[in-house]
Amino acid sequence: MKIGFYHTCVMDWDIDRTFSWAGQNGFAGIELHGGPRYKHVNWHEIAKGNGVSAILAAQEHYGVPVTGLMFGAIPFLSPDPLERERALQEIDVLLRAAKQIGAPVVSTFTGRNPLKTLEENIDLYEKAFTPIAEQAEACGIKLAFENCPMYEFWPPVYNIAVSPVIWREMFARVPSAALGLNFDPSHLVWQGIDYAKAVKDFGDRIFIAQAKDTEVLPHVLREEGMLTCRWWRHRIPGHGDVDWGKFITALHEIGYSEILSIEHEDPIWSGTEEKVEQGLLHAKKHLERFI
Repeated sequence: MKIGFYHTCVMDWDIDRTFSWAGQNGFAGIELHGGPRYKHVNWHEIAKGNGVSAILAAQEHYGVPVTGLMFGAIPFLSPDPLERERALQEIDVLLRAAKQIGAPVVSTFTGRNPLKTLEENIDLYEKAFTPIAEQAEACGIKLAFENCPMYEFWPPVYNIAVSPVIWREMFARVPSAALGLNFDPSHLVWQGIDYAKAVKDFGDRIFIAQAKDTEVLPHVLREEGMLTCRWWRHRIPGHGDVDWGKFITALHEIGYSEILSIEHEDPIWSGTEEKVEQGLLHAKKHLERFI
């Protein structure tokens, strides 16, 4: 297992600067954002094979591979048929782009129809992702669902892949070996879910693991209750309530040997480029104690 990072915290940087900084600071992989917010790469062109050389060259020159592409906000289960068609086009682009640049995993959310129940959304998921899984298999790319509930946004349109009981049903409905998880323990902490047990229960489905912490804020919880989702905040590893020794031990126990990808959303270590860099390096130093 080695440490990398998800690059949304430095999306102002171009490809060369991103990979250069990662290599100089001992990171072993980069998870790239695969959506339109990253202005330095046109993923639609990459999917066609255009402009691929810069990414391939950066990986080789700096010795830092692309460990995956991540774009969550794709409306796979939208009530709007035009949105669903756009989602199919978007995932097609990401799968083909990943193959072009040698990225083994594409991560996303499932989407969610806010007008329907969870059970109805699982039915929609089965219908949508059966052909998508076949496409991923044909491309030789793994498709991983990040387990972020996105409940702080309204309406809830982003994701149903948020807990072990739902994962179990999802993988039973669409059992393709191409479907798995981008496993982030931070989202399980505030739900009260045992993240170490979940790692062991879904070990064969964890295609990539993210490292983000969650700090519970009891003084806010006492005043606002649970429903506001303001009683916790994301932190860099070591500054929240995730037991990283326990989590990484569980990953070791299932034989996970891929990248542990830091996702930096810490408000304390944000605001300036220097603070973001320091946050990534502090997180890396903390995680290295357990790798």
